[in-house]
Formats: sequence, C-alpha cells, structure tokens
Amino acid sequence: MHSMTDLTHPSANRSAKTTPDPDSPPLRFLEGRRGYLPIGDYAVIGDTRTAALVARDGAIDWLCGPDFDGDPVFGRLLDQFRGGTFYLGPVPDADRPTTPERAYENYGPILTTTHPTEGGQLKVTDFMNLPDSLEEAASFGRSVVRLIEAQEGAAEVEICIAPRCDYALNTPDFIRRGPGSWQFTQDGDIVLIDSSIELEIEGSGRLNGRGTLAAGEEGYVTLTITQGGHGHVGGMDAAHKALAATREAWRKRQSKTDFGDGPFSGALKRSLMALQLLVHAPTGAVIAAPTMGLPEVIGGIRNYDYRYCWLRDAYFVLHAFLDQGLTGEADAFFRWLMAATRETAPELGTLYKVQGDSDVSLHQLQTVEGYRRSAPVQLGNGAATQLQLDAYGSMIMAARAYVDAGGELHPGEGIRLANFADVVVSQWTRPDNGIWEMPDPRRHHTYSKAMCWGALNAVIALVERGVIDADTKLWKAERAAIEALIRDAAWNEQIGAFTGAIGEDWLDASVLLMPRIGVIAADDPKMAATYTAIRERLGSGVHLRRYDLREDGLPGVEGHFNACGFWAADYLVRAGRLDDAKTQIEGMLKATTDLGLMSEEHDPETGAQLGNFPQGLSHAGMIAAITAYRSAVKG
Repeated sequence: MHSMTDLTHPSANRSAKTTPDPDSPPLRFLEGRRGYLPIGDYAVIGDTRTAALVARDGAIDWLCGPDFDGDPVFGRLLDQFRGGTFYLGPVPDADRPTTPERAYENYGPILTTTHPTEGGQLKVTDFMNLPDSLEEAASFGRSVVRLIEAQEGAAEVEICIAPRCDYALNTPDFIRRGPGSWQFTQDGDIVLIDSSIELEIEGSGRLNGRGTLAAGEEGYVTLTITQGGHGHVGGMDAAHKALAATREAWRKRQSKTDFGDGPFSGALKRSLMALQLLVHAPTGAVIAAPTMGLPEVIGGIRNYDYRYCWLRDAYFVLHAFLDQGLTGEADAFFRWLMAATRETAPELGTLYKVQGDSDVSLHQLQTVEGYRRSAPVQLGNGAATQLQLDAYGSMIMAARAYVDAGGELHPGEGIRLANFADVVVSQWTRPDNGIWEMPDPRRHHTYSKAMCWGALNAVIALVERGVIDADTKLWKAERAAIEALIRDAAWNEQIGAFTGAIGEDWLDASVLLMPRIGVIAADDPKMAATYTAIRERLGSGVHLRRYDLREDGLPGVEGHFNACGFWAADYLVRAGRLDDAKTQIEGMLKATTDLGLMSEEHDPETGAQLGNFPQGLSHAGMIAAITAYRSAVKG
C-alpha cells in the first residue's frame, strides 16, 4: 500500500538500531541458517484469531498475539538477528543439510513436516487449537501445538523458543512453572509454554532443550497466549485431544462446501482454506494477510502492514464465501462490514482494524532490519487516509450479493446503504487514489468510476427487489452518466484501450473487471481490445503487472500481481474463451507454493513469492476465476 509517512513507532526511539550490531552472533541454533528463507518456504497455520508461519526447516518465524494485528511473539521473518523464533526438529547440522517434506492434512491447516535423520526420520505435526464456538473465540487461548515423533529409528531433537516483545525491542523474563513448563508476559497477556523435553534458559530471552526420542516415541511442545488463563494445552493427552478436536472442526467447515470432482477442485479447496484462515472469528472481519513488512520489491520501501480489512476486498471475499456455501463466514463478515462502517457513515474508510476502528496510524519501525533488509517496515498503513471511491462499489455490491444469496438486511442497514449511494452521487466526479492506492496527486481512475457505477447499479437492484425503499431516479441518471464517461473519456484511441485513468495513457489490469462489474460486456470490441493491450504491455506469460512500470512514482520494480492474473481468467470466461481461460488458470496455479498458497505478487523470472503472505485478494481472485470457469463449463 503506497502511502509513506515519516513516523517512528513510539517504543522504537528507546534503543534499538535499524540494523543489528554486526559483531553480535545470531541465535545459536540458527548458525546454519543465517539470512532469510524464501517467502514461499513458509506454511501457515491458524485458529481464526491469529496465524503462525512455519518454515520448511521447522521454525515458526511469525506469530502475532493475541490477534492478527498484535505484537509479534516471533518475528524472525522481519529480522534474522533479533526477531525471535520457535524451532522444533532434528538437531541442526550444517555439514549434513536435509530437505524436509511437508503437506497439509486433507481437511485443513494441520501441517506435517518429515525431516530425514541419520537413523530414520522425524515427523512434526503443527496446528493451532481451533475454538468450538464464537463465545470461545473471544476468550479462548491462542495455542500452538507441536507434536514430534521419531520414525524408523531413534533421533535427537532440539527445541529453541526465543520470543520477543515490543516489535523485537525487548526480550521476555521467563518464570519456571514446573518441569518443562515456563511462562512469560507479552503485551499484558500471560504466555504459557509446556514441553515433554526439559527446557532451560540459555542466553538472553531463549529457552533451549535437547533430548532423544526412541523409535515410535512422541514428544510435544505447546505455547499458549492466554486470555484470562483459559484454553492452555498442556500435556501429551491434551495435545492429542486438541489435534482430534481441531481435525473435526476443520472437517465440519470443509463439509459445508461441495468441491466435487470438477476442474481445479484441489486448488479451490486449498485457496478457500487460506481465506478461512484470514477470518477473525470474534468479530467476523477478514484481513488482507496475516503478515506485515514482506516486500513487494526486495530491498525496497514497499513493505506494508496488511493485518487489516480493506473494503476494496470485501466484494471479492464475500462472493468467495457465498459461491462456496460458507454462509456462516459470509454472514459474519457482512455483519462486521455493516457494523464497522457505521463509525464513518455515510462516508467509507479505506481500511479498518478487526475491531472495527478506522483509525490506523502509520509508524516506521526502527527495531527490525526488514526481510532481506527491505526497510523501513511499516506498522499501520498510510492508505487509511486516502480516498478510494471503489470502496463504495465493493460495499454495496457485497450487500447485493449477500441479499441475492438469501441474506437479510437488519433495520437501518438499507437506509445506510442508500446513504452510501448518495455519497457516490456527490463524489464520483472527484479524483481519488484508486484501488492501487497511488500517491497524490489523485487521478480519475477508470476502475474507481466503474465501481461507482457498480455501487449505483447494485443499490438500484436492491430497491427493485423491495429491500430498500428509495427513489432511484437520480441514481439511474448518474449511473448512465458514469457509463457514458467510461465508454468515451476512458477510451484512448491511440492506444486502442481503456486506460488506467481518464485522459491518461497508462494501462491498469483492474479494468479487466469491468465486465464482471457489469458496466460493459466482455465481448464488446473496446473491451476485447483492452484485454489484448493489457496482455501485451503488462504481461509476462500468464502473469500481469497491476499497471505500467513506475506509474506510481515509487522506486523499485515490483512483481506481477497475482490477483490480476486471475482477473484475466475471469475476463476470458465472460468473453466465452474457455480454453484460454483454462490455460490462464493452469499457468497461474503453477505460481502457487508446494502447499497451494500465494502471496500478493510473483516474480516470473525467479518464481519467488513477493509481498505479504498468504494474501486474501490473491486467493479470492483464484476462487472467483475457478468458480466462473467451472460454472461456464457446467453450463
């Protein structure tokens, strides 16, 4: 997200340097792993309150608590020296590197990683304990459960738990609770640790343990961010019960959908799981990504905080839930959208915290060096102060989709939606920062105009259904005016395409969504020509950049935007080019990780994932494209 503000996190002024002392060694157990792993080497586990990123080698390098936007307990993802980590696996041996194998279980984010050892192999099972109900979600502890088993022979196991506080500024003070059991305080919460292998303090802010498991023997280690002391998983029996309960909970969630044996069913299932992991169960919000600071340009300044809910994503995310039968998630998300936007009504903010607050201040962290020294790392997001008119379309179109799927508006919500539409009438002629959050000066973005058309079209449909009681005469007139402007002023005859902004000559992949919005048909000659021009100027194989290089004025060349590649497939389906759509989807799926996950962007040359991970808009785009294709093939 593009806004930059020269601020500093308040605690960051106290002592920490942006880069660590080069003479200070890394944590002992990471001596063979100095540096940063590729973003795609991480898996995600979660409990619909927060999420952890688990590296292929067995280290948890990211976990915030108690919620997605909390202080990182482990943040090595953003600083190899002082970020903090939680390792469980074989004793590292730099002279004998191994390649672990990993996979999710069938029903959900229960991760198994198999490490080859000299005498056999070690199997690690990682998951977060899923609460049974919304009531539990609010007060239940956030528990990471890690089981380890020696298979085919004895194996030596190492545990290292090195949490950090205040965005890596401080180390915690450990208190022993008993054999293998410790606690510390993190941002006011008590964090409990329980291990079958004895742990001892080693160095500053680090617990270490080492033991040998006989063939077939199991061990465990759990870490719980408690909420009033509830929900801690302690002991082997409790860990196995938590595993069984979590398996059943995810099985029930997946059973609500019918993936069948249609095209791309496996990718659809995995992508929906990723989107479910971004749900904040206590409120119903859906965040953009569980991480912050992962760069869109390695070594550059585009290192944004995505642990919030963007209204521009709402239409895509809600549609994904509704299309796949997840009515519970859809209902909770829509209820959250209506509650959160009450604060700013009749105008809409750009993004909101999971608790519904739109005051998201921006700071630049001085306490971490950034992933692969991509700095500054931003805490908060400067886009919160921008004008994004497309948010009105996303909000009202989401409401229409919700009602079309059988949802009902609560008293007063129809009036509020009508008020949002009135704001569109008064503001659609203004320039804005657009879906891509371009720095000022503002422009008349074509996609923003199209989404304003979509907002008015959706509210008119709600009136015609009898859901909202309002006079539509002015809305219809303004809808027609927007459509005429797009068809005439957004079209550039010299380029032969609809451009990214009125009167300009750069291209924007988001205009491929105009047929989906409904403002123009996919087979309209101008739309077909626009697709061809975007493919030629923004494309690299199946991948698309968001817009022309350097159009945002920021330094560095970012990667190709994953959602845009799926929007291209969505366009091809609507244009009736099903073979091309299938090829486009197949190509995009090759850019997922081995676990089927996607970040915000992709580097076609290196295959690297770029930006925050996993990214909700990427997975919502994947679900939309696959759903549209499957529906068209089915007829």
